[in-house]
Amino acid sequence: EAVILLVVHPGIAINVKIASVSSIFIIGAMEQLKNIFPAPTLTNQGVTMKLVRQCKDTFIRKFGEIGYISSQLTKHDRVYDSVGAVFLEKISRLPQKIDNIVDEILPLFIDVSREVLYQDFIDFVNDLEDSFLVTGYSEEELNRKEPYFSYAMENPKTIAVNFMQQTKKPVFTDTADFFNDYFRQNPTIFGIHMELTSKCNERCLHCYIPHENKTKQMELSFALNVLDQLREMNTVSVTFSGGEPFLHKDILTIIEHARKNDFVVNILSNGTLLDKDNIQVLKDVNINMIQISLYSLDPEIHDAITQVNGSYEKTIKAIELLLNADVPIQISCPAMKLNRKSYKDVSLWAKNKKMRSLCDFIMMASTDFTTSNLAHRLNLNETEDLIKDIINVEEDYQELLELEPKSKDMEKYANQPVCGVVIDNACITASGNLYPCAGFQGYVLGNVREQSLKDIWENSEKVQFIRSIKHSSFPKCLECEARDYCAMCLVRNFNESNGDMFRINKHFCDVAFLNKKLVDQYRMEKQSANG
Repeated sequence: EAVILLVVHPGIAINVKIASVSSIFIIGAMEQLKNIFPAPTLTNQGVTMKLVRQCKDTFIRKFGEIGYISSQLTKHDRVYDSVGAVFLEKISRLPQKIDNIVDEILPLFIDVSREVLYQDFIDFVNDLEDSFLVTGYSEEELNRKEPYFSYAMENPKTIAVNFMQQTKKPVFTDTADFFNDYFRQNPTIFGIHMELTSKCNERCLHCYIPHENKTKQMELSFALNVLDQLREMNTVSVTFSGGEPFLHKDILTIIEHARKNDFVVNILSNGTLLDKDNIQVLKDVNINMIQISLYSLDPEIHDAITQVNGSYEKTIKAIELLLNADVPIQISCPAMKLNRKSYKDVSLWAKNKKMRSLCDFIMMASTDFTTSNLAHRLNLNETEDLIKDIINVEEDYQELLELEPKSKDMEKYANQPVCGVVIDNACITASGNLYPCAGFQGYVLGNVREQSLKDIWENSEKVQFIRSIKHSSFPKCLECEARDYCAMCLVRNFNESNGDMFRINKHFCDVAFLNKKLVDQYRMEKQSANG
């Protein structure tokens, strides 16, 4: 007599006593057990996964015949051809049986057997399971396998520098390059910036919006209508800002509607109005990131920049509440004369708490073409000290230095747009005006209260003009040896040159050459240290 352990289903096993062991008996026993424990379908990879759904942090879109999937948690994405697009389109946030999906798409594939299609779909799902999909035999199992964001992780991610594809499947090798080309031919509002209100409870020294203009607020019905238009236009990401967006009485309703429309949700805020209740909504909605402005760890310096006493304490309290709630945070620390020695401390403090910290040291002039706020901008000597800190402290910046120069292929570079405004992104303000970006508010593309967003996007002459501007529109820049170290920007030109977007301020050129010099020094020192 012997006892055999029969595994009749994943996680289910029974002991069977028999007088002698034979393959015939085992087969017979299994046949008798079929009615009790239906056997799962088998493939050459083992047991087939019964259910599949998107991860909560995954977003799926179809652009023409192209399938797209991204994860706001892992910061990875994939672009697939028409076959992959069909597969992706059938996967949703609700659990579905893989068998049912295969049966549904089978008529779309002529001369392909169900067995072949089934295996192809299984391979497709297997390839996406690590970062994008969850699979299992029950909803409970799917929920257990759901990845999530937490500051308890060794290296939580809060924002992508660039998406990297990790897959054995034949997909497009670089999504950034692919979409740069695709959206030039097929302009799409991939991401939108929505200024829900121009009102703000701070008066930051460097702000590019004149304080006297901070009076408008977007009505709830209008905001929801814009979000619905964006959903019809296949938008992926929405960023809410102000002014201070939490001054808008309906912001939580608007954010919840954005989640209902399946957008990646980002928020730009000073944090002073956040409390446990609205932070819980951000947690429930599963936002991608909230960016909080923090100018110094010295309360006096921070408050001097915001020109509001006590603002530092409120912002720090908000950051602590967000950390405790595991809501992804990014710290924004624009550098200016008053806090130029504070940036490094803020960056290291954020890094210690596993938050990302970003710094902008090229201040933008006001949208009304006055340049009074530029009195707070760093001079070249001050900028040099800051860039040295950024190179040595910011790992993301160091990673960017390892990438190939964008102008290596000069012919391709010359024909590329200077930036992605009105190619894959734009900005809508509380007035209803559509702008190329948030700082470009002296250049109205159209008004969404008077025309549909789609009509402006497709037919505005100003939109077409901005799209026509390429690197070749700046011939001197093509010949410049510092072109790969330059942050030349149409809106910075526009605001600082009384509305002339083709006139480049010498300060930007000087910073580009300074950046090149310091990066060259860094690379030489690194090479010397590595032998």
